[in-house]
Amino acid sequence: MWRTTGGRLLVLVFLCLCLLMGAGCGGGFTASAQRTMSGQGSLTVSGAFTGTSVGAGAFYAQYTLGGFWETGLTGCDYVGRVSTGHRLRYDDVAVAGGYLFRLAATRSRSLNVYAGGGAFMGVELVDPMNGLPAYLDLGVKKVGFLYGVYASAHSEIFVGRRLALMVGGRVPVNFSSGIAHFHWQAGLGLRFLFY
Repeated sequence: MWRTTGGRLLVLVFLCLCLLMGAGCGGGFTASAQRTMSGQGSLTVSGAFTGTSVGAGAFYAQYTLGGFWETGLTGCDYVGRVSTGHRLRYDDVAVAGGYLFRLAATRSRSLNVYAGGGAFMGVELVDPMNGLPAYLDLGVKKVGFLYGVYASAHSEIFVGRRLALMVGGRVPVNFSSGIAHFHWQAGLGLRFLFY
């Protein structure tokens, strides 16, 4: 069932999320009255829909006065069609980092809206499960270097003192991809704040 790289990453993110929720609910952190304080760190784990398949990511973020910077790891699985009609799977695994500006927020900071962008680099795996017939030659390397930029927008909805629901989207533009240079991703995630 979970034969794709994106599926495996999604299961891994889910397991990490369960472990973090168990560790975070034990009262190991002190309470704070102010959300999104400058210098406050957090961990976000998320799943993403790529239009054809799924992906996952984990990011460390630190708030500033006007937003937050983020750095982390993403993995996405994509499906395309080749001229023969066969389905082509290709995966991106990358490290990414950027900055998102706070566009709007409620007075209590229980709801925040952010937009911004950043850069990424990693690897692109073409047909990692060898699903295409051996006689098809795509003319691209099976493993290639990947780099580019991304635009991102997120809404952050706090459901507890240290826990927020993240809803958003990301549009990575891959400058070195052998398959596709432009993608979109829509995702849901959970953010755990460190006090």
